[in-house]
Amino acid sequence: MLKETLTPPEKNGFGSFLPLRTKDKHYKFCWDTILGLFVHLLYDKALVKENVDSFKELCETRITEKVDEVELWSVLEKMYFVNDQLYKVSPELLIFKAVDKEISENDKKMGAMFAGLLNGFSLTKSPESELNFLEQEIKNEFDSFYVTGKKAESKYKELPTYLPFLTGYFKKDLTFLNDHPNYLINNFNAMIRLYGFLYISQMALNIKDWTNGEPKSKPCFFILDNERASEERTQVKAFGYKQLHEYIHFLFPYLFMNEALQPNDKNNNIRPLWQLYTELNEQNSDEQQSTLAKLNQFGNEFVQQRVAAKRFNKEQIWQNQDSIEDAIRALLKVTYAQFDRKTGRLAQYNETPVKGMVNQILNPFIQKRGKAGQVLTFNQDLIVLLTNLAIGTHEKLRFHELVKEFEARGVFFDKQSQQTLIDFYERMGNVERMSDSGDAVYVRKTV
Repeated sequence: MLKETLTPPEKNGFGSFLPLRTKDKHYKFCWDTILGLFVHLLYDKALVKENVDSFKELCETRITEKVDEVELWSVLEKMYFVNDQLYKVSPELLIFKAVDKEISENDKKMGAMFAGLLNGFSLTKSPESELNFLEQEIKNEFDSFYVTGKKAESKYKELPTYLPFLTGYFKKDLTFLNDHPNYLINNFNAMIRLYGFLYISQMALNIKDWTNGEPKSKPCFFILDNERASEERTQVKAFGYKQLHEYIHFLFPYLFMNEALQPNDKNNNIRPLWQLYTELNEQNSDEQQSTLAKLNQFGNEFVQQRVAAKRFNKEQIWQNQDSIEDAIRALLKVTYAQFDRKTGRLAQYNETPVKGMVNQILNPFIQKRGKAGQVLTFNQDLIVLLTNLAIGTHEKLRFHELVKEFEARGVFFDKQSQQTLIDFYERMGNVERMSDSGDAVYVRKTV
Protein backbone atom coordinates (compact mmCIF):
# COMPACT_ATOMS: atom_id res chain seq x y z
CA MET A 1 0.00 0.00 0.00
CA LEU A 2 2.74 2.46 0.99
CA LYS A 3 6.14 2.54 -0.64
CA GLU A 4 8.59 0.24 1.10
CA THR A 5 10.88 3.23 1.57
CA LEU A 6 9.16 6.58 1.87
CA THR A 7 11.45 9.32 0.58
CA PRO A 8 10.23 12.89 0.02
CA PRO A 9 10.31 13.70 -3.71
CA GLU A 10 12.27 16.81 -4.55
CA LYS A 11 9.64 18.15 -6.93
CA ASN A 12 5.91 18.58 -6.52
CA GLY A 13 4.37 16.64 -9.36
CA PHE A 14 2.21 13.64 -10.15
CA GLY A 15 0.71 11.77 -13.10
CA SER A 16 -2.44 10.13 -11.77
CA PHE A 17 -6.15 10.91 -12.19
CA LEU A 18 -5.91 14.44 -13.63
CA PRO A 19 -3.71 16.12 -16.28
CA LEU A 20 -2.41 18.78 -13.87
CA ARG A 21 1.00 20.36 -14.35
CA THR A 22 2.55 23.68 -13.44
CA LYS A 23 3.14 25.41 -16.80
CA ASP A 24 0.60 27.22 -18.95
CA LYS A 25 1.67 25.36 -22.10
CA HIS A 26 0.41 22.10 -20.57
CA TYR A 27 -3.21 23.28 -20.87
CA LYS A 28 -3.38 23.60 -24.65
CA PHE A 29 -5.67 20.80 -25.77
CA CYS A 30 -7.12 19.65 -29.08
CA TRP A 31 -10.59 18.35 -28.23
CA ASP A 32 -10.98 16.64 -31.60
CA THR A 33 -7.85 14.59 -30.87
CA ILE A 34 -9.07 13.84 -27.34
CA LEU A 35 -12.39 12.66 -28.80
CA GLY A 36 -10.53 10.33 -31.16
CA LEU A 37 -8.48 8.94 -28.27
CA PHE A 38 -11.63 8.41 -26.26
CA VAL A 39 -13.35 6.58 -29.12
CA HIS A 40 -10.46 4.16 -29.52
CA LEU A 41 -10.68 3.37 -25.79
CA LEU A 42 -14.47 3.13 -25.70
CA TYR A 43 -14.65 0.68 -28.62
CA ASP A 44 -11.38 -1.04 -27.66
CA LYS A 45 -9.69 -0.53 -31.02
CA ALA A 46 -6.00 0.05 -31.63
CA LEU A 47 -4.96 3.39 -33.10
CA VAL A 48 -4.36 2.62 -36.78
CA LYS A 49 -1.60 4.08 -38.93
CA GLU A 50 -4.01 5.01 -41.70
CA ASN A 51 -5.18 8.61 -41.60
CA VAL A 52 -8.28 9.97 -43.31
CA ASP A 53 -6.49 10.48 -46.64
CA SER A 54 -5.16 6.94 -46.84
CA PHE A 55 -8.54 5.61 -45.68
CA LYS A 56 -10.18 7.59 -48.48
CA GLU A 57 -7.91 5.86 -51.01
CA LEU A 58 -8.83 2.45 -49.61
CA CYS A 59 -12.53 3.30 -49.84
CA GLU A 60 -12.10 4.48 -53.41
CA THR A 61 -10.48 1.18 -54.38
CA ARG A 62 -13.13 -0.85 -52.61
CA ILE A 63 -16.13 0.98 -53.99
CA THR A 64 -14.92 1.41 -57.60
CA GLU A 65 -14.33 -2.33 -57.75
CA LYS A 66 -17.98 -2.93 -56.84
CA VAL A 67 -19.75 -0.10 -58.65
CA ASP A 68 -19.13 0.36 -62.39
CA GLU A 69 -19.74 4.08 -62.62
CA VAL A 70 -16.70 6.24 -63.27
CA GLU A 71 -18.11 9.50 -61.90
CA LEU A 72 -19.63 8.00 -58.76
CA TRP A 73 -16.49 8.20 -56.63
CA SER A 74 -16.02 11.95 -57.15
CA VAL A 75 -19.59 12.43 -55.88
CA LEU A 76 -19.00 10.18 -52.87
CA GLU A 77 -15.74 11.91 -52.07
CA LYS A 78 -17.54 15.24 -51.82
CA MET A 79 -20.38 13.66 -49.81
CA TYR A 80 -18.35 11.88 -47.14
CA PHE A 81 -14.81 13.26 -47.10
CA VAL A 82 -15.66 16.96 -46.90
CA ASN A 83 -17.13 18.77 -43.88
CA ASP A 84 -16.79 15.79 -41.52
CA GLN A 85 -19.68 13.84 -43.05
CA LEU A 86 -17.53 10.70 -42.86
CA TYR A 87 -17.86 10.66 -39.07
CA LYS A 88 -21.64 10.48 -39.32
CA VAL A 89 -21.39 7.01 -40.87
CA SER A 90 -20.39 5.53 -37.50
CA PRO A 91 -19.10 6.89 -34.15
CA GLU A 92 -16.11 4.55 -34.42
CA LEU A 93 -14.76 6.49 -37.40
CA LEU A 94 -14.09 9.40 -35.05
CA ILE A 95 -10.91 7.51 -34.19
CA PHE A 96 -9.35 9.15 -37.26
CA LYS A 97 -9.39 12.45 -35.40
CA ALA A 98 -6.59 11.05 -33.25
CA VAL A 99 -4.37 9.86 -36.09
CA ASP A 100 -4.32 12.85 -38.43
CA LYS A 101 -1.23 14.19 -36.64
CA GLU A 102 1.13 13.33 -33.82
CA ILE A 103 -0.71 13.26 -30.51
CA SER A 104 0.64 15.80 -28.01
CA GLU A 105 1.51 14.88 -24.44
CA ASN A 106 -1.21 17.24 -23.25
CA ASP A 107 -3.86 15.35 -25.22
CA LYS A 108 -2.48 12.00 -24.05
CA LYS A 109 -2.78 13.09 -20.43
CA MET A 110 -6.33 14.28 -20.98
CA GLY A 111 -7.07 10.97 -22.71
CA ALA A 112 -5.68 9.18 -19.64
CA MET A 113 -8.10 11.13 -17.43
CA PHE A 114 -11.03 9.82 -19.46
CA ALA A 115 -9.49 6.34 -19.46
CA GLY A 116 -9.50 6.47 -15.67
CA LEU A 117 -13.12 7.59 -15.69
CA LEU A 118 -13.95 4.65 -17.99
CA ASN A 119 -12.05 2.39 -15.57
CA GLY A 120 -11.59 -0.44 -18.09
CA PHE A 121 -15.10 -0.21 -19.53
CA SER A 122 -15.55 -0.67 -23.26
CA LEU A 123 -18.41 -1.35 -25.63
CA THR A 124 -18.01 -4.72 -27.32
CA LYS A 125 -20.74 -4.09 -29.87
CA SER A 126 -20.51 -1.12 -32.19
CA PRO A 127 -23.69 0.89 -32.67
CA GLU A 128 -26.03 -0.21 -35.41
CA SER A 129 -27.53 2.49 -37.61
CA GLU A 130 -29.40 2.54 -40.87
CA LEU A 131 -26.61 2.70 -43.44
CA ASN A 132 -27.11 2.74 -47.17
CA PHE A 133 -25.09 0.42 -49.40
CA LEU A 134 -22.20 2.85 -49.88
CA GLU A 135 -22.02 3.81 -46.21
CA GLN A 136 -21.96 0.14 -45.30
CA GLU A 137 -19.00 -0.35 -47.63
CA ILE A 138 -17.16 2.51 -45.91
CA LYS A 139 -17.88 0.92 -42.52
CA ASN A 140 -16.80 -2.52 -43.77
CA GLU A 141 -13.51 -1.06 -45.00
CA PHE A 142 -12.97 0.48 -41.58
CA ASP A 143 -13.78 -2.82 -39.84
CA SER A 144 -11.24 -4.62 -42.02
CA PHE A 145 -8.44 -2.89 -40.09
CA TYR A 146 -9.35 -4.86 -36.99
CA VAL A 147 -9.74 -8.43 -38.27
CA THR A 148 -6.52 -9.24 -36.40
CA GLY A 149 -8.25 -8.41 -33.13
CA LYS A 150 -5.93 -5.58 -32.09
CA LYS A 151 -7.11 -3.75 -29.00
CA ALA A 152 -6.43 -0.46 -27.30
CA GLU A 153 -3.31 -0.30 -25.12
CA SER A 154 -3.81 -2.26 -21.91
CA LYS A 155 -2.18 0.43 -19.75
CA TYR A 156 -5.19 2.68 -20.30
CA LYS A 157 -7.64 -0.06 -19.37
CA GLU A 158 -6.02 -0.49 -15.96
CA LEU A 159 -6.19 3.14 -14.84
CA PRO A 160 -8.36 3.50 -11.71
CA THR A 161 -11.19 5.95 -11.26
CA TYR A 162 -11.27 8.36 -8.34
CA LEU A 163 -15.08 8.43 -8.41
CA PRO A 164 -16.68 4.99 -8.78
CA PHE A 165 -20.19 6.45 -8.53
CA LEU A 166 -19.59 8.76 -11.50
CA THR A 167 -17.93 5.99 -13.51
CA GLY A 168 -21.09 3.93 -12.98
CA TYR A 169 -23.25 6.66 -14.52
CA PHE A 170 -20.72 7.26 -17.30
CA LYS A 171 -20.93 3.59 -18.33
CA LYS A 172 -24.72 3.64 -18.11
CA ASP A 173 -25.02 6.80 -20.21
CA LEU A 174 -22.54 5.62 -22.85
CA THR A 175 -24.39 2.32 -23.17
CA PHE A 176 -27.64 4.22 -23.69
CA LEU A 177 -26.08 6.51 -26.31
CA ASN A 178 -24.58 3.53 -28.10
CA ASP A 179 -28.11 2.37 -28.83
CA HIS A 180 -28.80 5.71 -30.54
CA PRO A 181 -25.79 6.13 -32.88
CA ASN A 182 -26.99 9.21 -34.75
CA TYR A 183 -27.70 11.03 -31.51
CA LEU A 184 -24.34 9.85 -30.14
CA ILE A 185 -22.44 11.17 -33.15
CA ASN A 186 -24.08 14.58 -32.87
CA ASN A 187 -23.45 14.80 -29.12
CA PHE A 188 -20.18 12.92 -28.61
CA ASN A 189 -18.05 15.99 -28.03
CA ALA A 190 -20.64 17.52 -25.69
CA MET A 191 -20.76 14.23 -23.80
CA ILE A 192 -17.05 14.13 -23.03
CA ARG A 193 -16.98 17.84 -22.17
CA LEU A 194 -19.89 17.29 -19.77
CA TYR A 195 -18.30 14.32 -18.04
CA GLY A 196 -14.90 16.00 -18.03
CA PHE A 197 -16.49 18.80 -16.01
CA LEU A 198 -18.36 16.42 -13.71
CA TYR A 199 -15.25 14.32 -13.02
CA ILE A 200 -13.08 17.30 -12.10
CA SER A 201 -15.77 19.14 -10.13
CA GLN A 202 -16.85 16.11 -8.11
CA MET A 203 -13.24 15.10 -7.48
CA ALA A 204 -12.55 18.60 -6.18
CA LEU A 205 -15.61 18.57 -3.92
CA ASN A 206 -14.69 15.10 -2.59
CA ILE A 207 -10.90 15.54 -2.31
CA LYS A 208 -10.94 16.66 1.36
CA ASP A 209 -13.53 14.05 2.38
CA TRP A 210 -11.13 11.12 2.16
CA THR A 211 -11.87 9.73 5.65
CA ASN A 212 -15.49 8.82 4.79
CA GLY A 213 -14.79 6.10 2.27
CA GLU A 214 -16.02 5.94 -1.31
CA PRO A 215 -17.02 9.39 -2.65
CA LYS A 216 -20.62 10.43 -3.20
CA SER A 217 -22.19 13.13 -5.33
CA LYS A 218 -21.66 16.50 -3.63
CA PRO A 219 -23.94 19.53 -4.13
CA CYS A 220 -22.76 21.68 -7.03
CA PHE A 221 -25.40 24.22 -8.10
CA PHE A 222 -25.99 25.50 -11.62
CA ILE A 223 -28.46 27.86 -13.25
CA LEU A 224 -29.76 27.83 -16.81
CA ASP A 225 -27.88 30.24 -19.02
CA ASN A 226 -31.00 32.36 -19.66
CA GLU A 227 -31.69 32.89 -15.93
CA ARG A 228 -30.78 35.84 -13.79
CA ALA A 229 -28.15 35.15 -11.13
CA SER A 230 -29.27 37.30 -8.22
CA GLU A 231 -27.41 37.27 -4.93
CA GLU A 232 -30.58 36.01 -3.23
CA ARG A 233 -29.95 32.60 -4.80
CA THR A 234 -28.25 31.32 -1.64
CA GLN A 235 -27.56 27.77 -2.84
CA VAL A 236 -26.16 28.99 -6.16
CA LYS A 237 -23.99 31.49 -4.32
CA ALA A 238 -22.73 29.17 -1.56
CA PHE A 239 -22.47 25.87 -3.45
CA GLY A 240 -21.83 26.98 -7.02
CA TYR A 241 -18.76 28.40 -8.71
CA LYS A 242 -17.35 30.00 -5.56
CA GLN A 243 -17.25 26.70 -3.69
CA LEU A 244 -15.88 24.80 -6.67
CA HIS A 245 -13.12 27.33 -7.31
CA GLU A 246 -12.07 27.10 -3.66
CA TYR A 247 -11.89 23.30 -3.65
CA ILE A 248 -10.04 23.07 -6.96
CA HIS A 249 -7.03 24.60 -5.20
CA PHE A 250 -6.65 21.40 -3.15
CA LEU A 251 -6.47 19.02 -6.12
CA PHE A 252 -2.82 19.49 -7.10
CA PRO A 253 -1.36 19.40 -3.54
CA TYR A 254 -3.50 16.48 -2.35
CA LEU A 255 -3.05 14.32 -5.44
CA PHE A 256 0.70 14.96 -5.32
CA MET A 257 0.93 13.74 -1.73
CA ASN A 258 -1.33 10.79 -2.47
CA GLU A 259 1.03 9.65 -5.22
CA ALA A 260 4.17 10.39 -3.19
CA LEU A 261 3.07 7.81 -0.61
CA GLN A 262 2.43 4.96 -3.04
CA PRO A 263 4.57 2.67 -5.18
CA ASN A 264 4.22 3.83 -8.76
CA ASP A 265 4.34 0.83 -11.09
CA LYS A 266 4.68 1.05 -14.87
CA ASN A 267 0.88 1.14 -15.24
CA ASN A 268 0.56 4.15 -12.93
CA ASN A 269 -1.99 2.19 -10.89
CA ILE A 270 -2.26 4.68 -8.04
CA ARG A 271 -5.11 4.25 -5.56
CA PRO A 272 -7.38 7.19 -4.76
CA LEU A 273 -6.58 8.86 -1.44
CA TRP A 274 -9.83 7.66 0.12
CA GLN A 275 -9.06 4.07 -0.87
CA LEU A 276 -5.48 4.25 0.38
CA TYR A 277 -6.67 5.49 3.77
CA THR A 278 -9.38 2.82 3.97
CA GLU A 279 -6.85 0.04 3.28
CA LEU A 280 -4.33 1.41 5.75
CA ASN A 281 -7.03 1.68 8.39
CA GLU A 282 -8.06 -1.96 7.86
CA GLN A 283 -4.60 -3.30 8.78
CA ASN A 284 -4.10 -5.17 12.03
CA SER A 285 -2.75 -3.23 15.01
CA ASP A 286 0.93 -4.17 14.47
CA GLU A 287 0.76 -3.17 10.80
CA GLN A 288 -0.91 0.09 11.70
CA GLN A 289 1.83 0.95 14.18
CA SER A 290 4.47 0.24 11.53
CA THR A 291 2.58 2.36 9.00
CA LEU A 292 2.22 5.21 11.50
CA ALA A 293 5.95 5.16 12.22
CA LYS A 294 6.73 5.36 8.48
CA LEU A 295 4.32 8.24 7.99
CA ASN A 296 5.77 10.19 10.91
CA GLN A 297 9.33 9.65 9.68
CA PHE A 298 8.30 10.67 6.17
CA GLY A 299 6.51 13.76 7.49
CA ASN A 300 9.56 14.85 9.46
CA GLU A 301 11.88 14.38 6.45
CA PHE A 302 9.39 16.10 4.13
CA VAL A 303 9.16 19.21 6.30
CA GLN A 304 12.94 19.38 6.78
CA GLN A 305 13.50 19.06 3.04
CA ARG A 306 10.92 21.75 2.18
CA VAL A 307 12.25 24.10 4.88
CA ALA A 308 15.79 23.70 3.51
CA ALA A 309 14.47 24.47 0.02
CA LYS A 310 12.73 27.58 1.39
CA ARG A 311 9.24 26.49 0.36
CA PHE A 312 7.55 28.15 3.35
CA ASN A 313 7.10 31.73 4.48
CA LYS A 314 6.42 30.68 8.06
CA GLU A 315 8.26 28.22 10.28
CA GLN A 316 7.06 24.63 9.85
CA ILE A 317 7.80 21.86 12.36
CA TRP A 318 6.59 18.29 12.08
CA GLN A 319 4.98 16.89 15.21
CA ASN A 320 4.55 13.14 15.38
CA GLN A 321 0.93 12.06 15.14
CA ASP A 322 -0.88 9.38 17.13
CA SER A 323 -3.00 7.85 14.36
CA ILE A 324 -2.82 7.12 10.63
CA GLU A 325 -5.69 9.53 10.01
CA ASP A 326 -3.94 12.34 11.88
CA ALA A 327 -0.63 11.63 10.11
CA ILE A 328 -2.18 11.76 6.64
CA ARG A 329 -4.12 14.89 7.57
CA ALA A 330 -0.92 16.55 8.79
CA LEU A 331 0.91 15.57 5.59
CA LEU A 332 -1.85 17.06 3.46
CA LYS A 333 -1.83 20.23 5.54
CA VAL A 334 1.91 20.76 5.24
CA THR A 335 1.82 19.91 1.53
CA TYR A 336 -0.86 22.49 0.92
CA ALA A 337 1.06 25.02 3.02
CA GLN A 338 3.66 25.23 0.24
CA PHE A 339 1.02 26.57 -2.14
CA ASP A 340 -0.96 28.74 0.27
CA ARG A 341 -0.51 32.48 -0.38
CA LYS A 342 0.10 33.20 3.31
CA THR A 343 2.29 30.28 4.33
CA GLY A 344 4.04 29.15 1.15
CA ARG A 345 6.19 30.40 -1.69
CA LEU A 346 4.76 28.22 -4.44
CA ALA A 347 1.31 29.77 -4.79
CA GLN A 348 1.84 30.55 -8.47
CA TYR A 349 2.57 26.87 -9.20
CA ASN A 350 -0.86 25.90 -7.91
CA GLU A 351 -2.61 28.80 -9.64
CA THR A 352 -1.47 27.49 -13.02
CA PRO A 353 -3.36 24.18 -12.80
CA VAL A 354 -6.37 25.99 -11.30
CA LYS A 355 -6.48 28.48 -14.17
CA GLY A 356 -5.74 25.72 -16.68
CA MET A 357 -8.71 23.66 -15.51
CA VAL A 358 -11.06 26.64 -15.29
CA ASN A 359 -10.12 28.21 -18.63
CA GLN A 360 -9.55 25.11 -20.76
CA ILE A 361 -11.71 22.30 -19.33
CA LEU A 362 -14.47 23.76 -17.18
CA ASN A 363 -15.08 26.94 -19.21
CA PRO A 364 -18.19 25.79 -21.18
CA PHE A 365 -20.06 25.72 -17.86
CA ILE A 366 -18.89 29.07 -16.45
CA GLN A 367 -20.34 32.51 -17.09
CA LYS A 368 -19.74 35.91 -15.52
CA ARG A 369 -22.95 37.59 -14.37
CA GLY A 370 -22.35 41.16 -13.23
CA LYS A 371 -22.52 41.66 -9.47
CA ALA A 372 -23.21 37.96 -8.95
CA GLY A 373 -19.77 37.19 -10.36
CA GLN A 374 -18.96 33.80 -11.86
CA VAL A 375 -21.73 31.19 -11.92
CA LEU A 376 -22.05 27.64 -13.22
CA THR A 377 -24.51 27.38 -16.10
CA PHE A 378 -26.13 24.89 -18.46
CA ASN A 379 -27.20 25.95 -21.93
CA GLN A 380 -30.29 24.50 -23.57
CA ASP A 381 -28.42 21.95 -25.71
CA LEU A 382 -26.66 20.54 -22.67
CA ILE A 383 -29.92 20.44 -20.71
CA VAL A 384 -31.50 18.36 -23.49
CA LEU A 385 -28.51 16.00 -23.51
CA LEU A 386 -28.48 15.64 -19.71
CA THR A 387 -32.24 15.08 -19.71
CA ASN A 388 -32.02 12.31 -22.29
CA LEU A 389 -29.17 10.66 -20.37
CA ALA A 390 -31.07 10.85 -17.09
CA ILE A 391 -34.26 9.36 -18.56
CA GLY A 392 -32.20 6.77 -20.41
CA THR A 393 -34.05 3.57 -21.23
CA HIS A 394 -37.28 4.87 -19.69
CA GLU A 395 -39.80 6.64 -21.87
CA LYS A 396 -40.38 9.34 -19.26
CA LEU A 397 -39.68 10.25 -15.64
CA ARG A 398 -41.49 12.26 -13.04
CA PHE A 399 -39.83 15.63 -12.75
CA HIS A 400 -38.64 15.06 -9.18
CA GLU A 401 -37.14 11.71 -10.27
CA LEU A 402 -35.38 13.50 -13.11
CA VAL A 403 -33.91 16.01 -10.66
CA LYS A 404 -32.61 13.12 -8.53
CA GLU A 405 -30.91 11.64 -11.61
CA PHE A 406 -29.26 15.00 -12.28
CA GLU A 407 -28.04 15.24 -8.70
CA ALA A 408 -26.69 11.68 -8.74
CA ARG A 409 -24.39 12.81 -11.56
CA GLY A 410 -23.32 15.98 -9.73
CA VAL A 411 -25.71 18.55 -11.26
CA PHE A 412 -27.92 20.45 -8.79
CA PHE A 413 -30.60 23.08 -9.44
CA ASP A 414 -32.39 25.18 -6.84
CA LYS A 415 -36.20 25.58 -6.81
CA GLN A 416 -36.10 28.62 -9.08
CA SER A 417 -34.04 26.81 -11.70
CA GLN A 418 -36.28 23.76 -11.41
CA GLN A 419 -39.30 25.89 -12.31
CA THR A 420 -37.37 27.35 -15.24
CA LEU A 421 -36.61 23.79 -16.33
CA ILE A 422 -40.29 22.85 -16.28
CA ASP A 423 -41.11 25.95 -18.36
CA PHE A 424 -38.37 24.97 -20.82
CA TYR A 425 -39.67 21.42 -21.15
CA GLU A 426 -43.20 22.72 -21.73
CA ARG A 427 -41.98 24.94 -24.56
CA MET A 428 -40.25 21.91 -26.06
CA GLY A 429 -43.49 19.93 -25.79
CA ASN A 430 -42.02 16.97 -23.91
CA VAL A 431 -44.01 17.43 -20.68
CA GLU A 432 -47.07 15.56 -19.49
CA ARG A 433 -48.79 17.44 -16.67
CA MET A 434 -51.29 15.29 -14.78
CA SER A 435 -52.11 18.13 -12.38
CA ASP A 436 -50.63 21.40 -11.14
CA SER A 437 -48.57 19.44 -8.61
CA GLY A 438 -44.86 19.12 -9.40
CA ASP A 439 -45.08 15.44 -8.49
CA ALA A 440 -47.49 14.92 -11.39
CA VAL A 441 -45.22 16.43 -14.06
CA TYR A 442 -43.63 13.85 -16.36
CA VAL A 443 -40.76 14.63 -18.73
CA ARG A 444 -40.21 12.60 -21.90
CA LYS A 445 -36.87 12.15 -23.62
CA THR A 446 -36.35 13.57 -27.09
CA VAL A 447 -34.41 10.67 -28.60
